[in-house]
Amino acid sequence: MTEPLGGWSNAPLAYVLAEVRTELLADIKDHQTNLARNFRDEYPIQRTMHAAKVVAAGAQFVLEPDQETAWEFATPDNRTGVILRTNGVVLHATSYIDSSDFLTRLQRVIEVLSKEVPSIYVSRLGLRYVDFIVPSANERPEEYTNPRMNPDLGLSDGSSDIVATSVASYRMPGGRLTLRYLRATGKPELPPDLGTLALEPSPLMQAVKDDKHPTAILDTDRIMMCLPVERLDPMRVRDQFIQMHADVSRAFKTAITDHARRVWGAK
Repeated sequence: MTEPLGGWSNAPLAYVLAEVRTELLADIKDHQTNLARNFRDEYPIQRTMHAAKVVAAGAQFVLEPDQETAWEFATPDNRTGVILRTNGVVLHATSYIDSSDFLTRLQRVIEVLSKEVPSIYVSRLGLRYVDFIVPSANERPEEYTNPRMNPDLGLSDGSSDIVATSVASYRMPGGRLTLRYLRATGKPELPPDLGTLALEPSPLMQAVKDDKHPTAILDTDRIMMCLPVERLDPMRVRDQFIQMHADVSRAFKTAITDHARRVWGAK
């Protein structure tokens, strides 16, 4: 598949992730078989994941020998996946039609989880979009992003080999929205905290072959905290994700230029 990820005709979206973080589901293994059965028609590729625990010990981080087990269920093209963990569920994708399609898939996952696992309490919701800005030849990422995001002081003597980053965080209803901007050269990579991606890469993840090509990453992360924790209500969670998506969309459109809108086929 070579179509762009997102609703715009030439969208820069490389990866999208939605998370429902819950209180510890210590008995999730007891429900895994039924959950797998429910997911199988839409997500027939199934794999077991193991992640070592990293815990803080004073000023150091210690890698514990015990491993946490998670399960991933993916679509036949391996471009959309559900990750089931002891502390919640994630839907992530390197391909989808538009935000409505993605949020509809998320709603089905939440409804299955709510039906099969009793007494789930939600502590946090998150929605994250990672855009890869890959300019055409003789263009620069600065032509695509709001000048207020560019931390370059002009000390490069005209060279395009600039590495610079900026972070802005805003208080939003129930939580925060954070925009991270990284300007560099060569092939963009997903932020390291997202771990190893088992899904098939999106076209933008494979678009850059020249190490000197100027590129950038726009990483938009919206979270909502549930304090105190709330009993999982699929309809309430749906409305919260709709609100978070509206916030992410507004932030993205504010962060880009008119030139970017034209190139990316804004609707």
